[in-house]
Amino acid sequence: MTPSSLAARYADRLGLESSEDGLRRRALGTIDDIVDLIDELLTAHVRSICFENLDVIAARAAGESRGIPTDLDSLTAKLLDAGRGGYCHEHATLIRAVLRELGLSAHPILARVHLGDGRSAPGPLTHQATIVETKGRRFLVDPGFGGGTPQSALALEAESKPRTTEHGEHRIVPADTVLAPAMRAEADWALQSRTSADQEFRTVYAFADVPREQSDLEVSNWFTATKPGTRFTGAPVVARTLDSGGKVSLEGGELRSLRPGDEPERIERTVTDAADFAAVLRGEFGLDLDRTFTDPIWSVVERS
Repeated sequence: MTPSSLAARYADRLGLESSEDGLRRRALGTIDDIVDLIDELLTAHVRSICFENLDVIAARAAGESRGIPTDLDSLTAKLLDAGRGGYCHEHATLIRAVLRELGLSAHPILARVHLGDGRSAPGPLTHQATIVETKGRRFLVDPGFGGGTPQSALALEAESKPRTTEHGEHRIVPADTVLAPAMRAEADWALQSRTSADQEFRTVYAFADVPREQSDLEVSNWFTATKPGTRFTGAPVVARTLDSGGKVSLEGGELRSLRPGDEPERIERTVTDAADFAAVLRGEFGLDLDRTFTDPIWSVVERS
């Protein structure tokens, strides 16, 4: 029988062993139970549902300027039924709806990304994530930042300790401790990360814990999907998190993968043509897409 509730369909997509009733019981448990549940969902989510902006580039290839649908029916059809991935606005909306269905209080926030060199002013509010509030505590939940997304619930507390996963460390700190006033805007908190190769934490994005209206989310989604010259409108970006600290990513025509082990396998190569592009999407990211969809996207890469 096909699962009918959103939570059941989501658990099926993620390959979770827990039943829907089991997930609901854990969502009603102690703080530790709830954090463990969110951690499990995040880990399974990023391994099962990749990050990708292919619909954005497909619209560009067709000469269209349009946002990406983020209503729940569209998201479940795409991310759950069709086996596709999405970008932050899609991932955040989906997991927030699941968490709410499980009985948790969750609201959307918008963040300004701080990665990249040469920034002299805060960027736009383009990244969407979720805050879960339970038993007087608040946690950042974000499966939608691509290969660098935190795979654990992060407490919005000044003294919270970094949380470590197989992909590195993440922590939440007060924004005024890491950002100069000119770069802080209205942010109260900053997400920072550090991999095993980093000596210091770097600021990923900053945000205020302000529940955003649907109209704010729609404007952010539209901007992210349509503004010319940005990272997500310029070329296809696809990322997938693998087990045991592995990652694979595609940006434009450049494919990079890391599979840890006794002898780590690191591959970097350039995709050669439209057929290779479709094969990479299918083999590396589990996106079995028709060539009538992927070939126009590849033509954008070739023109870049």
